[in-house]
Amino acid sequence: MLALRAALGRAIAVEAAGALPAVSAALRSDPPWSRAFSTDSTPGDKQSPDAAEGAGAAAGAAPADAPEAAGVAAAGAAMAGAAAEAAGRAAMAGAAAEAAGSATSAEDLSDYHTLLPKLVVFGGNGFVGSRVCQQGLAMGCGVVSVNRSGRPRNLRGDWLDQVEWVQGDALDPQVAWRDVLKGAAGVVSTLGAFGSNEHMYKVCGTANMRLVDAVVEAGVPRFAFISVHDYKFPGGWHAQDFLLRGYFQGKRDAERYMEDRLPSGGVALRPGFIYGTRAVGSANLHLGWVGAPLKVALSLLPTRSLANIPIIGAGFVPPVSVDAVARAAVSAALDPSVPPGVMDVWQIGRYE
Repeated sequence: MLALRAALGRAIAVEAAGALPAVSAALRSDPPWSRAFSTDSTPGDKQSPDAAEGAGAAAGAAPADAPEAAGVAAAGAAMAGAAAEAAGRAAMAGAAAEAAGSATSAEDLSDYHTLLPKLVVFGGNGFVGSRVCQQGLAMGCGVVSVNRSGRPRNLRGDWLDQVEWVQGDALDPQVAWRDVLKGAAGVVSTLGAFGSNEHMYKVCGTANMRLVDAVVEAGVPRFAFISVHDYKFPGGWHAQDFLLRGYFQGKRDAERYMEDRLPSGGVALRPGFIYGTRAVGSANLHLGWVGAPLKVALSLLPTRSLANIPIIGAGFVPPVSVDAVARAAVSAALDPSVPPGVMDVWQIGRYE
């Protein structure tokens, strides 16, 4: 029986040797997580003086003192557990405070945008532009929209509250909106208009060229804008000579200007017919009822080849959804792997 008691005493003494250093460390003034990242201690370092002292005291306990050693060991283990629990609570409290601080600062919209890649959309209240804003948000961007009317009144959805709406005109000679480009990761322009040839050229061409200048001056690395499909009419028979001349010529001139000034970061998207639900005043126009079935029918044909046929080839250009155009535009404005230059309708269709 005495031999058994002596063996138990030695085992308890060894256990106490492991508990006492933890108790000693917990009682120090510096928190344990600060020592975990200290360059003064590395795994495998020599035992601390406290640990050595505790080990010696426990190992030197006589067999007759085994019950007393057991009590010391149990008390030490309890103190170590309490210290570890307190340290855990302190760490959790610190993390909670940090998270609360982040959440509080994120409540300010301007601070929120500083935490995310910034995407600036010109014309974000339009048919394509509103989808670009929504897609930018879905891809984790802080989105700023510049348009003449500011926040749109004819659109609905919670996403509207997540966009920073800036009232401004791309044709404003004072460039009052220039500051919104600071720190932007990319810019998307959906500017376009119908009307007189002069008006169409001014919006489709001049406005986009001014945006290119502003993007270059602000140091924004990527720029994408919605152009129009090249229908490849035969020489001497150009669509812009008799049909929407200002629209086509404006888009083409803006493309060439972008290629000159942004040769490594500018992308011109060339969709044909864009379908989706379009808000017209207080009503919705469901262009998908025509575009979706037509796209399915044309998918059975070699449209890329047929589209090159003079005149009638225009009927073989596949329509694309507005969501595909939006995804392609945001990707072109933010993803450096998207090559600069022209993105045709078939390449846009890959974003469906």
